[in-house]
Amino acid sequence: MTATFDVTTAGPSRRSLLAGAGALATLSALSACAPAPAAEHEDAPAPTTPEEALGTLRAGNERFAAGEAHHPNQGVDARTDVAGHQTPWALVHGCVDSRVAPELVFDQGIGDIFTTRTAGAVLDDTLVGSMEFAVGSPYEVPALIILGHTGCGAVTATVDAVAADPENPQAPGEVADIVDEIAPVVRDAASLADQSEFVDSVVRANTVAVAEALVERSAIIRAAVDAGRTRVVPAVYDLETGLVDWSPAGS
Repeated sequence: MTATFDVTTAGPSRRSLLAGAGALATLSALSACAPAPAAEHEDAPAPTTPEEALGTLRAGNERFAAGEAHHPNQGVDARTDVAGHQTPWALVHGCVDSRVAPELVFDQGIGDIFTTRTAGAVLDDTLVGSMEFAVGSPYEVPALIILGHTGCGAVTATVDAVAADPENPQAPGEVADIVDEIAPVVRDAASLADQSEFVDSVVRANTVAVAEALVERSAIIRAAVDAGRTRVVPAVYDLETGLVDWSPAGS
C-alpha cells in the first residue's frame, strides 16, 4: 500500500508535513544521482587472443566515453577473488597524467589489466622489463597498448625545449631524460602553425615510435609478436571526448 500525506487533516502541522515530504523528495533525488554499485566479476571469459583483448578494450572505452561504464570487477568479491592469483589479459602503458587512468578509460577493474605509466609514455630498462614480465609466462597477455593522450604536458615541454635549443634541449633534473626520449620525434614532426595541433601530432608520432622501439628493443616481446601471441598497439586518448584513437599513425 502506498503511503500518502493529507495536509488538510488534523494532527501534524501543514508546515511539518510539507517539510517531511520535501526531505523524502530530496533523498529520492540523491539516490537517483548516486553511482550504481560496482559490478562483480563478469561472466564473460577473459580474452585470450589479441583480437579479443582489443575488442574488449574498445568496447570498454566506448562505454566510458558515452557515460555508460559498467565498473566491472571493482567490488569486494572481485578483490578477494584475485587476492591469491591474478590473470590479467592486457597491459596498458600510458602517461602519468591524472586524467588518463587506464582502468577508467577502458572500463576495467581489479585484476583485469597490467598498467605501467611514465611521463610521455617513454621507455626505460625497468619499464621494458615490467612489460616482458607481463608478456612472459605465466601471464602471456595478448595485447600491449602504448597509450598517449592529447595535450600531453611532457610532449609540450619537449616541444618548447626543442624550440629554444634544437640541438641541446634543456630540462630540470631527471626530466631531461624524458625530453631526450621525445626530442627526436619532435625534430622529425612536420611543423604546424597551431601549437596545440603540433603537440597532438607529436603525441601521435610518439606513441607509434614507442611501440616500434619496444618491439625492436625487447627480444621477449618481439618473439611474442612474431608468434602472433601478442600485439603491440599504439593509441591516443582524447581528453575532451574520452575516446581512444586506435590509428594514431593515420593508417
